[in-house]
Amino acid sequence: MLSITVDNRRGVLNKNRKQTIAENRALVCFFNEDTGEYKIIKEDVLPDNLIDTDKYKPFGCYIKDENVYVGNHDKLIKLDKEGNYISNITLEGFKNPHEILINDNVACYTNTGKDEIYLKNKNGNYLIDLKNLPKSLNDINQDDTHHVNSLCYHDDKIFFCLHNRGTKPSQYYYIDLKTNEIHYICEYGMSSHNCEIEGDFLYTLSTNTGCFACINWKTGKGWETKLVDRKDYFLRGLVITKNHFIIGASLSGNDMGNSKILIIDRETKEIVNEYYIEGYNTIRVIKKI
Repeated sequence: MLSITVDNRRGVLNKNRKQTIAENRALVCFFNEDTGEYKIIKEDVLPDNLIDTDKYKPFGCYIKDENVYVGNHDKLIKLDKEGNYISNITLEGFKNPHEILINDNVACYTNTGKDEIYLKNKNGNYLIDLKNLPKSLNDINQDDTHHVNSLCYHDDKIFFCLHNRGTKPSQYYYIDLKTNEIHYICEYGMSSHNCEIEGDFLYTLSTNTGCFACINWKTGKGWETKLVDRKDYFLRGLVITKNHFIIGASLSGNDMGNSKILIIDRETKEIVNEYYIEGYNTIRVIKKI
């Protein structure tokens, strides 16, 4: 079973990037990857004060114990595994957080709109300014908007991706939680999403080229395979299972329609099945329950 945040992306109305009020708004989708069956949990499970037409944008989700956590701008919403609302907390100073990570050792959130990562562990609370990272500047020594969008916990490390909005190749780093030091891994892809780790291998999506890739994060070597045409689909959302890679494919642009879940065979790297999420054109984050 998977937990997926889905949405309907709509056109920009003005210079402040305020969007139209999306129809058919959802909080999270529970998806059975074996059958393609799914259940949409809509916004009306929330208290009225959490349904905000300007800021409502569920993005990151994470599973811990018997609960599902969803990041929705400056709110961290807690649900049970049936999608019933439990509680929420406010993330002070947050803007457009893309991914959240919560386990027994650490809480970590991307404060994407402010180019920051918030980290809390047994050693304290930390705010990481991405502009100060090594290799974060562009070729003319200027800072870009890095648009950090992905987190993965592995072997007492937190891996993350700087999307870089297509201004330069995306970049990958990890935080060593034993020392709190940040290490640069490599660059790969354009406007990339996700950094799932399995042993020495980092799996990611080069969204602007429609490619799925595997990189040995210790050597920088790896492979890639093209899955979609970027003019049609936008890759974001990745889960690794024993036999498959599960990847989200949103409709490109603002066309209304159905996003889909791609099931990729681990051996052949080919799409062996795909399931549509009807009525939702955008997939944001996919996590295993």
